[in-house]
Amino acid sequence: MPTVHLASADRAAVKAYAATAGATATINAAVLDYTTPAPYTASFSSRGPLLAGNGDLLKPDVMAPGVDVLAAVSPASGGGYNFNLYSGTSMSTPHVAGVAALLIQAHPDWTPMMIKSALMTSAYDILDGPNTHPLVIFRQGAGHIQPNGAFNPGLVYNSGWNAWLAFLCGTTTGVAPATCSTLESMGYSLDPSDLNVPSIAVGDLAGVQTITRSVTNVGAAGTYTASIEGMTGFNVTVEPSTLTLVSGESASFTITIARTDAALLEYTGGYLAWSDGVHNVRIPIVVRPVALAAPLEVTGSYEVTFGYDGAFSATPRGLIPAVTIDDSLNTGENDQFMLEVPAGTTYARFALFDENVSPASDLDLYIFFHNGTTWVQVGSSGGGTSAEVVNFVNPPAGYYIAYVDGYATGDPSTYTLFYWLLGGADEGNMIVTAPSTAILGETGVIDLSFVGLLPGTKYLGSIAYDGAPGLPNPTIVRVDTP
Repeated sequence: MPTVHLASADRAAVKAYAATAGATATINAAVLDYTTPAPYTASFSSRGPLLAGNGDLLKPDVMAPGVDVLAAVSPASGGGYNFNLYSGTSMSTPHVAGVAALLIQAHPDWTPMMIKSALMTSAYDILDGPNTHPLVIFRQGAGHIQPNGAFNPGLVYNSGWNAWLAFLCGTTTGVAPATCSTLESMGYSLDPSDLNVPSIAVGDLAGVQTITRSVTNVGAAGTYTASIEGMTGFNVTVEPSTLTLVSGESASFTITIARTDAALLEYTGGYLAWSDGVHNVRIPIVVRPVALAAPLEVTGSYEVTFGYDGAFSATPRGLIPAVTIDDSLNTGENDQFMLEVPAGTTYARFALFDENVSPASDLDLYIFFHNGTTWVQVGSSGGGTSAEVVNFVNPPAGYYIAYVDGYATGDPSTYTLFYWLLGGADEGNMIVTAPSTAILGETGVIDLSFVGLLPGTKYLGSIAYDGAPGLPNPTIVRVDTP
């Protein structure tokens, strides 16, 4: 009697066999394996670190089941099936949302951040490797969710509207300066590492940094004691190291992280836990020590923090005015501009600005490089407006194409493409005054002043640093003259 292997036969073949006289089939009972180790991170799962905010916020937050999950599907798009095995965020997200809904039902007075905190502090480790290894933390975040533990977390990390606005003040230019000043006067820190979330991330720790957190007791009165796991190459101090809280009471504490012999520019991982003998309120820590903490881009004078002791210097490059190209586009059209990037270019920027597009449109920007054989896309920017920018540090010399796409225009819309090819020369129009000595853990002011700039011009330059190994890429300087 012929044997039909369902794994390789299509449905038409199975139906044809079933229609023959004497056709038979055997269904074997499923064998369940309860001993296979789990969970592991799926190969397609996103991993940290988070580049936005300079690495000062940990992502992901948590993990949840998301591989081969039996789920209801639409027959219209699911091959006619009502159920199927699906994988991805579309599966893990409902798990987390469902648990969060149960927590809201159990604790209707909890805020969304309290729910999130409970899920994170009660999570358990995946099996990808040592739990303190930064690559494991960048895979699991706080860990794999554990619903029963989240129901009674003991302590929670809560944060509201103003705290998140302060975080945006410290990581973007999207909040009005007056609002940021008001938040600072109210006592909110604009340092993104201070956002009161149940994780600690510092992407640019220069020698030593003190971080502030606050917890609220959502359980019975008790005394919690702090402990640190991992963090090799650092001294980590929690102050105070014990918290005695009644139900509903909140308290703040600081975590001071000081580098001893941790490798520069490499992440180190660990955990901070508060325990009262019943609850273990654990949050992950990831820290990347640097020789100098400096902003990526400025428009004037700024502060840096030193991660070493020794000599220091800051050298200007530029400023140079933008090269501009004026043109127009209809929806669905594109313009392509070829240009040559010379050897010795330290920084290249291609940009579109909303104020230079009329009427308001959605233009996108793509950059291609000729590698000697073919054109290869090496950068893109495609937001919902025409404010687009593509940057390259030390780009290879050669020919590039700036490709402007008219995604949605005024049919037509006029626009200006700006680009800068910054070398290593001081153009004499940016005067830099900086400390000559670095002192570990202390800040210094890089004072900038400008002379001889033309009106109505967009300039680009940079400040290069010297004095110790491991110093960061130059800080970019952007100046728009009125």
